[in-house]
Amino acid sequence: MEVGSAFFYVEANIVCIIIFATLLIKDLGGVGRQTKQMIFVNIIISHILYFLSDIWWDLVLTGCIPAVFSIIAIFNIINAVLLSAITGFWFVYVELSQGEEYIKSLKARIIVLIPAMCETVIMLILFAFFPGVVVDGNLNLTTVYYVIFVGVPVMYVILSAVRSFIRAFRKENYAVRKQYVVCAVYPLFITVIGIIQTIGASLLGVSVPLFCFGCAVMMLYVYIISLNDQISIDELTRLNNRTQLKKYIVGEAAKPGNDVHFVLMIDLNKFKQINDQYGHVEGDHALRRAADALRYACSDNDMRPFIARYGGDEFIIIIRTDDEKPVKELCALIKSTLIRLNEESGAAYELTASIGYASYNGDIYAFQTALTKADEALYRDKKAAV
Repeated sequence: MEVGSAFFYVEANIVCIIIFATLLIKDLGGVGRQTKQMIFVNIIISHILYFLSDIWWDLVLTGCIPAVFSIIAIFNIINAVLLSAITGFWFVYVELSQGEEYIKSLKARIIVLIPAMCETVIMLILFAFFPGVVVDGNLNLTTVYYVIFVGVPVMYVILSAVRSFIRAFRKENYAVRKQYVVCAVYPLFITVIGIIQTIGASLLGVSVPLFCFGCAVMMLYVYIISLNDQISIDELTRLNNRTQLKKYIVGEAAKPGNDVHFVLMIDLNKFKQINDQYGHVEGDHALRRAADALRYACSDNDMRPFIARYGGDEFIIIIRTDDEKPVKELCALIKSTLIRLNEESGAAYELTASIGYASYNGDIYAFQTALTKADEALYRDKKAAV
């Protein structure tokens, strides 16, 4: 590798380190960080450390640092460990982001990261006691090293991509399909450009910093998606929040024509009693169950309903149709689905909902009137349920 291209490689990694450091400072500046955000911080730090290690390894390849066995061993062990950490943490982040309950346990997260830990131990043992297996007589890395180097990361990449794609195309996840696809594409994209960089370096003798640039571009995009989620998605239920509801109403009003819409207001019955008797944690479970019921009930609906948490235990659904019949059918389906999911959960309480709806012509001001009418119909339904 020529010295000139080596310095370009180093400069590119430094630029990417600055980008990731900026994201890190921004994220550490937040308050009340949750487990998912802490894992995201770990991903950023792992990238920064990998780029630093890669800089030093590049200096070894160009002869700026002596290519002795101890130095080769140190940097290649570090690179392997950090690449496994990046992909392992990414898998955990994806599982948390997509609402998998099992991964919320610290024990489960440790178990998931065991392959990455095992790779670290194996690398240490090989370089310490069986150096000839990973480095040949000319101090070049062997095929065995590269197989171990990519083995665990590729496993995490495939798992996170496959699981994300499967979830993305479940009917109940149509509203968050874009976010799930991004989570699936990110590790695949990084893997492909990493392979292209490695092949290019092998054939041309020049290493172009595609990996660090690719990581930086994709991570910025993931970060933007994450910020958009914080702005538009209700953290508890993973439904649209009131901010996103307002954007949707404005967007519908801007469309040509005066298509008839129906707004549905859904309110959980005796929710305060659930909170008082079973605690707010169980109340949160009830809200998530209600959100799942709305998603399931709307998943096969050709009208692509817009679902949002309005506040507390109130939810709103907006559908575009001029026929009241499918609206009534949707209301009945929501109620039955909620009862079924609650029974399947084994909850010690009943969980039912009252629903009211009203039509409007897509105009913003007409929506406010319809919302009032739907609220009135909701309370008539609630009284009838008593």
